Amino acid sequence: MVNNKTNAAENSLCIMGYEKSESNIKLIEEAKKAFDSVFFVPINEISIGLEKDFSIAYRNTDLLKFGAILPRVPRGYYSYAYQLLSFFPPETFMAIPPITFLLASERFFLLTILRKRNVNTLGLYLARSARAAYGILKKGEFPRVIRVPGEKTGVTVNSNVEAKSVIDALGSLKQPILIEELVKDMVSLYVAEPEVVVCTEKKTKEKDVVFARGELKGKKVSTEVRELALEAARSIDAKVARIDIGLNKTPKVVNVELNPDLIAPGKVTGVNIPERVINYIYQSYKIHQERPLLMRFFDDAKSVVRDVLKGKHML
Repeated sequence: MVNNKTNAAENSLCIMGYEKSESNIKLIEEAKKAFDSVFFVPINEISIGLEKDFSIAYRNTDLLKFGAILPRVPRGYYSYAYQLLSFFPPETFMAIPPITFLLASERFFLLTILRKRNVNTLGLYLARSARAAYGILKKGEFPRVIRVPGEKTGVTVNSNVEAKSVIDALGSLKQPILIEELVKDMVSLYVAEPEVVVCTEKKTKEKDVVFARGELKGKKVSTEVRELALEAARSIDAKVARIDIGLNKTPKVVNVELNPDLIAPGKVTGVNIPERVINYIYQSYKIHQERPLLMRFFDDAKSVVRDVLKGKHML
């Protein structure tokens, strides 16, 4: 049975991350201006107990006592984040809920979920064998990018001959294969629901721009692109995220990052992104605190109405 504690510390925030990166340090500084209590926890040092009640602790600190949680979890910890955050009671405000990490744990699955929810996404194929990948080559146009799921490095190919040589190599290693359309122009929109905080464009010499390193610049985008980013974030309940969108012909979601760097895009746009993120979290946390009271009020109201109707023999 989950220990649904009702005595969570008032106005308290726990930031869960892998390390005290520059972004996380800035988030802590901004959070101290809004919350009475702010605590940073290294996610790989958290212990989970399964006894009479669930327990989640960091050293001697009970993490179930915090009113709000901001997960700053690297992609390699997404599956663990889903399990960990699922233990918290519904009274705890989550800036990013557990299910979002599960949906975003694998990029092909993530884009599949977005497509099912009518969000325009990058053209992408997944094959479990070289033979299946050969069939995919008959569809679409070149150039394309071929990569292994979970790997950032991709190989850009311009013909069937080039593609088959890469597929043969991956096939011999018994690796699944991703084949995707090449993204030529990509923008990244930093979302703190319900708004896009900033937008940047990445310039790089690499042909595969999606995961390549590059120089960031501030970028103005159309309302259509901004709405697509918000729609993608809402579709997986990612209230704080970076949404990468390709601008080849029509805007398409390329990737969603739940633990983005907030410092570099802030420097090129002149916007204090951590401050905006914390402001969103604080306001949403306050609304979340009020919601249980409102729900109890409506439940009581429904109960009164039922009693009145029963008294009049209408039920």
